[in-house]
Amino acid sequence: MSISSSRALVAGSCTGFVLLILTGCGALSSLAPTPEPKRVPTDTILVADEDTAALDPEVARLYVLKSELLAAEDSVRRAQLLNQAMAELSALLRSQPEALRESAVRSVYGGLTAEYRRFHGYPSEPDSTLLARGQIFSVRARLFASLEQVENPLLNTEGPRPGAEVENTEIPMTSNRLVSESVTYLKDDPSKHVNRWLKRVQVYGPMIDHILAEENVPQELKYLAMIESGLTPDARSWAGAVGMWQFMASTGRRYGLTVNAWVDERRDPEKATRAAAQHLNNLHDEFGDWHLALAAYNCGTNCVRQALRRSDAETPSYWDIHESLPRETQGYVPMFIAAARLMENPDAFDLKAPDPASPLAYDYVPVHGSRLSLSTVSRLADTTRSALESLNPELRRARVPPSKERYYLRIPVGSYPRFAWNYADLPDEKKRPATTYAVRRGDTLSEIAVQFGTSTDVLRRLNGIRGSTIRPGDRLVVPVQEYASALSASDQQQPMRVQYGTSSPVRTLETIETARAGSDTESPEPESASSSSSSTAATSPTTYRVTRGDTLGEIAQRFGVTIRQLQVWNDLDGTRIRPGQRLQIRD
Repeated sequence: MSISSSRALVAGSCTGFVLLILTGCGALSSLAPTPEPKRVPTDTILVADEDTAALDPEVARLYVLKSELLAAEDSVRRAQLLNQAMAELSALLRSQPEALRESAVRSVYGGLTAEYRRFHGYPSEPDSTLLARGQIFSVRARLFASLEQVENPLLNTEGPRPGAEVENTEIPMTSNRLVSESVTYLKDDPSKHVNRWLKRVQVYGPMIDHILAEENVPQELKYLAMIESGLTPDARSWAGAVGMWQFMASTGRRYGLTVNAWVDERRDPEKATRAAAQHLNNLHDEFGDWHLALAAYNCGTNCVRQALRRSDAETPSYWDIHESLPRETQGYVPMFIAAARLMENPDAFDLKAPDPASPLAYDYVPVHGSRLSLSTVSRLADTTRSALESLNPELRRARVPPSKERYYLRIPVGSYPRFAWNYADLPDEKKRPATTYAVRRGDTLSEIAVQFGTSTDVLRRLNGIRGSTIRPGDRLVVPVQEYASALSASDQQQPMRVQYGTSSPVRTLETIETARAGSDTESPEPESASSSSSSTAATSPTTYRVTRGDTLGEIAQRFGVTIRQLQVWNDLDGTRIRPGQRLQIRD
C-alpha cells in the first residue's frame, strides 16, 4: 500500500494514536472540505490500540480539516482552514461538552489548539492544551455526576437549615433534593473549593456588586461566577471558554471584549463582569425567568428553546423542562443556589472564615510602547511582575500590546507617582507606540522598514525574526512615529485610582479621560460640601448634582446608601442618570 504523503499526524498527547492520510490523488490539500462525512472518510486509516473504526461525522470532519491545515503552505489558506476548524471544534464542544472524554476528540483538540497558538503567535503556556485550567471544572463534573443518582430529584424539601436562608433575592432560591445534594457536596470538603471562594470574594466581590448594580441585574448573580470559574480570572474550560465568566471568544466579542494574540479581555475581571451582566440581562429579557436565563447561559438559547417546546406546561419553568436539558445544565441551577446559600451564610455551615483580603484596587497608568514589558513596568513602579500579572490578567504576552493609542495598565495602589517619574526618564524609543501591519504579496522587510520610518533591525527585534523571510498574511509589529505623550506633568500630580469596597468614589475611565482633557465639568463633590483634593469624607448633603462619569452605584456607595433608596427617593425606574441631574439624598 503506497502512502502519497509521508506526513504522520500525531495530535495532542494521546499515545498510540496515529492518523495517516491516504489521498490517492497525490496531495493532502486536495481533500474536499465541504462534504459532511457520515463516518471516517474512506481515504483515512486510523491505526490505534483501541477500536476507532468509526467516528462521529463532526469528529471525522475535524481530522480532515486538520490534515488540510498541516499540508497548506499559503498563510491565507492556513488562516481560513484554521478559523473553520476552530469554529467547528467550538460548536462541537459547546453542544457536547462530554465529547472530550473520548481520546479521539482530545487528540484532535490538542493538535488544533496547538496549531492555533503557533499560527497566531500566542505564547506557550505551562498547562497542557488538553487540560482545563481551574479546579472548578473537576468539582462540577463530580457534583453533576452525583446528582444523577438522586431519586425524586425535584421533590420539594423543607428548605435550608435555620440561619441558612438567602433572603431578599430576585432569583428564586428553590429548595429540592438536587439543591440539598449540591449543598452537601460543596460543604463536605470546603478546602477544595468553597474556602477559596470565600477568600476571592473579598477581592472581587465589591467590584462585581458594583458592576451588577450599574447594569441593573440581581446582585446574587455574583455567585454564578463562583460555579463558572471559582472566581478565577484565567480559568479555561475544556471547551475553550475563558475567564471568570467563561466566555467563548465569539460571545465575548459580541459583548465588546477584545480577543486577539495580545489581549484576551475575557480574563479582565471588570470588563468580563460587565459583559456577563449584559448577556444575562438579554437572556432574561428573552425568557422572562432567571432560572431559564441561567440555563441558557450554560447550554445556549437554542438548547433552552427546544426544551421549552417539548414541555406540556402552559408556562414552563426551568424545573418543568429539567429532564429535557443536558446533564450539566440539570445540575447548573441547583449548584448556583447551593453556592448562594453557602456564601451568604458560611457560619451556618461551619465554614472557616478566611484571612482578611483587600478588595480590588489599583492605579491606572496610560502608557505607550510595544516593547514595554511587565518586567520593565515592575521596575519602574517598584513592584513585582507577579503583582502586575494579577492586576492585568488580560495581557497574553506580559507586555503592552501594539497600539497607536495609549494602553491603560493597572499598577498597585500608591505606586503611580514613582512610576510616572521613572517612566518620564525612559528613552523615547522605549515609549514609542506601535501597530500591526499585514504583509502583502511582494513585500520585503526593508520596504516595510522604509514605509514606517524604521530599520530592519528594529523590525526583527520587535517580531523575533532572525533573517529577512516574511510571508503574505504575516502580521508584523511596526513602530508609530508620531504620537502624543502618554503621561503629562499634571498626570504625575493626580493619580488615577480605582478602589472598590470603600466610601470613596470609583473613578471610571470616562472620568479619567475627562480630567485628562481639561474638561470644564464641575467637581463631583456634593453641592453642600467644600471641594478638596484630599480624600476626606464629605458631610451628607440633601441634594447632589450628577457630573459626567457618575453612576448611580458610585453615588450610592459614596453616601452610604443603597441604589434602591436612591431610586425610591428620586422616582427612578432604572439606573440611568444624566449630567446636571439633581438627586435627593436623605438621612
